[in-house]
Amino acid sequence: MKRLVAIALIISTTLMGGCANNMTSRDYNEATAGKKMKVELGVVESIRDVKINGKPSPLGGMAGGALGAIAGSNGGGGLGQLAVMVVVGAIGAAVGSIADKKLHDADGIEITVKLADNDFQAVTQVKDSNEPFVKGENVRVITDQIGSSRVSH
Repeated sequence: MKRLVAIALIISTTLMGGCANNMTSRDYNEATAGKKMKVELGVVESIRDVKINGKPSPLGGMAGGALGAIAGSNGGGGLGQLAVMVVVGAIGAAVGSIADKKLHDADGIEITVKLADNDFQAVTQVKDSNEPFVKGENVRVITDQIGSSRVSH
């Protein structure tokens, strides 16, 4: 019973903590909502798909290691059981870390915009299927007070 509770807690913690921060041009967080931002008008010059590597948390590795150790505790007894727990725990930690990283990665898009003053600015943001960009279309480059930018229609 204790093992089942431990597994449930580990899985729920991993799922709650493993969500990626995939903000699109339409998403705002509390820090930027209601703040004045600089808006520059321009034309899309080029677009390319990119992969945004998210910052993984340690939760995936910890949860995988704990689950592996729990699973390995069923193998044998004494030092043999301890060895199995360590090996299976290490494998679980590696698998958990890889899974956690995948949760934090996102498909992105790099948009190069020619601004009205003929300067160029490239902005990378999470790809949003509801807001596709096409070369030659008019867009807005919105920059917040700390310098983070996004491109929007």
